[in-house]
Amino acid sequence: MAATKRRTEATDPVVQKLEEGHYDRELARWQAQIDDAAALLRRAYAAMKAENTLVS
Repeated sequence: MAATKRRTEATDPVVQKLEEGHYDRELARWQAQIDDAAALLRRAYAAMKAENTLVS
């Protein structure tokens, strides 16, 4: 009679990162960078718009 093979519990690194919240933290970090960049672009656009306003 053949012995049954034991399956070793090898945790997939992606699953482990999901469970630890790694991807959620990375998403939050990227979102913060995008928000900072968007704010900088809004300020630059406002400054350029104010500079190009004709004053008579």
